[in-house]
Amino acid sequence: LWAPEGEMETAKKMLLTIGEMKSRTTCEIGENHVFVEHFGMSPRLVILGGGHISLSLVKLGKLLGFHVTVVDDRGEFANLQRFPEADCVLCGDFAQVFEEITDLPANYYVVVTRGHQADEQCVRQILRRKYAYVGMIGSKNKVAKTKEALYKFGFRPAEVEAIHAPIGLKIGAVTPEEIAVCIAAEIIQEKNKMPVETIEDAVLDAVVFLAQDHQTGRITGGCRLLCEDTGSTMALIVAKSGSTPREAGARMAVKDNEILAGTIGGGAVEHAAMIYGSQMPKHHIQRDVQEFVLRKEEGAKLGMVCGGSNLVYFESD
Repeated sequence: LWAPEGEMETAKKMLLTIGEMKSRTTCEIGENHVFVEHFGMSPRLVILGGGHISLSLVKLGKLLGFHVTVVDDRGEFANLQRFPEADCVLCGDFAQVFEEITDLPANYYVVVTRGHQADEQCVRQILRRKYAYVGMIGSKNKVAKTKEALYKFGFRPAEVEAIHAPIGLKIGAVTPEEIAVCIAAEIIQEKNKMPVETIEDAVLDAVVFLAQDHQTGRITGGCRLLCEDTGSTMALIVAKSGSTPREAGARMAVKDNEILAGTIGGGAVEHAAMIYGSQMPKHHIQRDVQEFVLRKEEGAKLGMVCGGSNLVYFESD
């Protein structure tokens, strides 16, 4: 932590206050207007088994913003021709292939292999790793036998009962496509119990947060756009009121009256923010905050009929 001389205690108090705030909220701390976001890793869906259910689940996972990995021990079921939408396809013995899967707390494991023994083998390894979710397909009888085997391997009741089995929400799913939907629905339900903010990969490709100024050693915060030349700006919604398309935390990168990545809702507000952000480097404005109002006379100027407003923070390179 860096702070001006004599202000270290104030800075520490600010950090304590910020740490207790909910994500995507704003508050006044002294003379400072603070916007807080708590970031976590992007969710990663790991599907063990390359059968019919997996075909649909991969598509749903990508639609929901997951990084998707498919694993199978049969080459004809583990290849990019079968799963072109997947980010990664691994072919290998289930006892060894986990060495190629990064052990992350944001991993959501779906065990849908072709047989009981492979399912049990996968679950045993998953329970020894970090995970956000683990679900296993199977009948009640199969699930009971698997849990009994896990107890014999020394797993505690809390660990075993953490498995979602039979997998998926009970919506009467029958076909592989319907089963994939019920699995995806359960994953969404679990993921959103403890919401964590992430940044879209496209925006991350354009924006990097500065943790420290290497020349001065000071904590700077903010962002810098990763472009070969200058003239780019990030627009970030830090507060909203009333009816607007996007919530606080939505962001986009703009340059030369074009959107490089991301969105803050589309329409007239996004267009106005794009124009303003693109002009900032030309006027040597590095940081600014603007309110875009969508009500009465101000909204009419933007061609909007809904009510509400967005407070947008801008930072240019």
